[in-house]
Amino acid sequence: MSTESKPLNGEFCWNELMTSNPSKAEKFYKELFGWTSTSRDMGGKEYTTFMQGDKSIGGMFQTPKEQADIPPRWVSYINVEDIDKALEKVKSLSGSIIVQKTKAGDIGYFAMIQDPTGAQVALWQMLSGAC
Repeated sequence: MSTESKPLNGEFCWNELMTSNPSKAEKFYKELFGWTSTSRDMGGKEYTTFMQGDKSIGGMFQTPKEQADIPPRWVSYINVEDIDKALEKVKSLSGSIIVQKTKAGDIGYFAMIQDPTGAQVALWQMLSGAC
């Protein structure tokens, strides 16, 4: 996750791939775009970070077993200053909360929302200055 500059409220700040075959996806994107990658253990789950040069540009993880029916997909994250206020606003605008506010280690909070048309996106509130 890049720390080059802090994204503003409402800016897209991270992209993440959830896939049933991380090694195949990793090979595909590395060959397609010339990305490099690093992987680390995130509490018993492997998380891969994609890099373009020295800039972190996205991440990838294995689809959890309990979500095996969800097809592989990319999720975009939008930076918010206060995730609780943003989630209240989502509800007031007839949106839905798909995944409630969840802490992601010591780096931030995320939540998945759905707009009134059915499109889904993730919200991200930084804690450690990284998106």
